[in-house]
Amino acid sequence: MKSFKYLLPVVILITSFDLAAQVKNKDSTVSFKVNGACEMCKERVEKTLKIRGVRSADWNVDSKMLTLVYSPTIVSLQKVHKIIAEVGHDTELEKAKDAVYNELPECCHYRKKELIGNSLQAADSIDHGGKIKGVVLEEDKKGSFKPLQGASIIWLGTNKGTFTDSSGIFFIQHDDNPGRLVISYTGYTADTITVTDTKELKIILASGKQLSEIKVYAKQRSTYLAALSPIRTQVMTERELFKAACCNLSESFETNPSVDVSYNDAVTGSKQIQLLGLSGNYTQLTVENLPGPRGIATPLGLSSIAGPWVESIQLSKGVGSVANGFESIAGQINIELKKPEKAERLYANAYINDMGKTDLNLNLTQKLGKKWSTALLLHDDFLNNKSIDVNKDGFRDLPTGNQFSAINRWKYEDGKGFITQFGFKF
Repeated sequence: MKSFKYLLPVVILITSFDLAAQVKNKDSTVSFKVNGACEMCKERVEKTLKIRGVRSADWNVDSKMLTLVYSPTIVSLQKVHKIIAEVGHDTELEKAKDAVYNELPECCHYRKKELIGNSLQAADSIDHGGKIKGVVLEEDKKGSFKPLQGASIIWLGTNKGTFTDSSGIFFIQHDDNPGRLVISYTGYTADTITVTDTKELKIILASGKQLSEIKVYAKQRSTYLAALSPIRTQVMTERELFKAACCNLSESFETNPSVDVSYNDAVTGSKQIQLLGLSGNYTQLTVENLPGPRGIATPLGLSSIAGPWVESIQLSKGVGSVANGFESIAGQINIELKKPEKAERLYANAYINDMGKTDLNLNLTQKLGKKWSTALLLHDDFLNNKSIDVNKDGFRDLPTGNQFSAINRWKYEDGKGFITQFGFKF
């Protein structure tokens, strides 16, 4: 028996399909007018058109024509016009809203410049009876122009003149003799031109001719009355304390006729303040609106506050406000000490007289970061001369001794309204 082998041919057909292949759409190129005035307008328009479907956009400042390459199947030409108008630029199909246009920078206000050009053209077509017409413009640093309303135009040496209108246009009667016009505007140096052509004048005041700034300096008096206080309050600043060599608070009032300072007793040399002829017990003394030396500390309280520590003194005579207490029968004296955040970083002061009385002062302030600040105020006064007897009565004229005072202040301010202070005094 014979065996046969049959080979059956198998044909495999492989067909390849490129499913991603698509026919590319052809881009369209179109040009149309877009109103603008400067390079900032060019940057704004071209930046706005960086959207899907726009291949390129080029706007010419001089011709105001925009050359656009775009894909019509992705973005429509009407949408392009609308997008440009939304940023403040008029096109052939869309007009920008006035609110959006007014928010543009001054140099981009193209409608004003078109108004100026139209005004000059309209002025040329009207017979103004021999009058000279012109326009006064301002040129800024970017080379843009805008009209100057209210500029003064006057013939030199006469009182004949006029002013420019809201578009910067003016008309002035021609002088029989060739003359010179003086153009002036607030904030600019006046310019004088010789009139040779009476057809039309175009005057530009450049920004370089603008007057320099005016600096006003004010000087505060050393003693003044607080205008905002409902109570008649006299304020003594540091400049008032410089008028006399004061070493402590009791000696700070020697140049003020409203306050009488007298010795409380000759043994300790303590002093007291008298207001309206009353004893110092009836005068309220506060330090930064907080209760100061009081009670048995009143006689020596004035000498414990050094003069170089004082920033200002507020003095009010008569019955004061109950907000600070009931003790201000004759008046109130409030002492403002130097603040850690704005006082001198280093202040040293020394005083000595012919009798040997010596006063030493040292103020140190430091800012610790943006929120913390501290101040260290030191004061030392002493007199060791035991032979002071000018009248030869066997008694010393001044008490001897040594007094040392110090204040350490700390202040925290977070910049959001929270402020706290604390300190130590000895």
